[in-house]
Amino acid sequence: MTVLLIDAALVGLLTVVVARATLAFRQPRARIAWLAAFLGSLALLTQGTVIPLEYLDGLLGGSNVLKLVQNVLTMIALWLGIQVGTAPAQARIRTLPWGPPTILAGVFTLAFVLIPERGATSFQFVEVGADASMSIWLYGVVHMVGIALIGLLLFRSARAAWPTPKRFFRVGAIAIVIACATEVVDLTLTRFGDPIPTVTALFDPFFYLGVLGLVGGAMAAWGATRRVRLRGEKLQARLEAVAQGRDITDFAVMPAQGSAEDRLYSLRVGIEDNAIARSEPLGNEERALLSQVDAYLTRPATGAHT
Repeated sequence: MTVLLIDAALVGLLTVVVARATLAFRQPRARIAWLAAFLGSLALLTQGTVIPLEYLDGLLGGSNVLKLVQNVLTMIALWLGIQVGTAPAQARIRTLPWGPPTILAGVFTLAFVLIPERGATSFQFVEVGADASMSIWLYGVVHMVGIALIGLLLFRSARAAWPTPKRFFRVGAIAIVIACATEVVDLTLTRFGDPIPTVTALFDPFFYLGVLGLVGGAMAAWGATRRVRLRGEKLQARLEAVAQGRDITDFAVMPAQGSAEDRLYSLRVGIEDNAIARSEPLGNEERALLSQVDAYLTRPATGAHT
């Protein structure tokens, strides 16, 4: 079951990576969401369901260093998901506040290097090792608390998304937080008492279903963004037809490298100004078109998770 959930989440994230590649190339702001999906895919690839765990960890020395890499990648991917929803429109990957994930990565690394004996490569390195090692227990708890905190922030940031993506994002974030909480309880019981099989079994389904929820949100946001973009392109084509019909060829305010909204606004203003300058009133259909453009340009600024 766990392997199926991991592979399903991996396929979903890779789908997002491929589907959003062109948009990420064209729009710097979209690269944040693309990088989140890409790093999430790398994190899932370190689980060993596609490439053998022993091989990957062996490249890093064969002492479960891969677990640290996986945990840091997961944390950064989720943190980027928060930035997708909260960073300003002009944000770029290099301008994001990288302090928090850097600090968390440092804390994870410090807790990891303090483990005196990490043993041979194991998928359940932390879960099994916590029974005999206080340092492994501490590392597992620190990691889970860090991911849970990011999950809560991700839940909060989802308020900026469209309704359907918002539901996916928030359900996914809640599932991840629940997974982290159950893992902390399980690790603590393993270390200081007797593990409860039911609690032990909760982490994987909650966590990977949470990841699938985030993937679903990303796909839904991508679909909504695409619909908005296509509507803008159709409105621009109709405005250009009006401009051609009125023999308008000079748009002094048309931005050479502006966004699609900038060009749409310039066309809309140019047509209206031309009608006033030539004393040629706009027809009913033309005014209706300008009203549609106004509604498009002043639409609510939701759907930040794109």
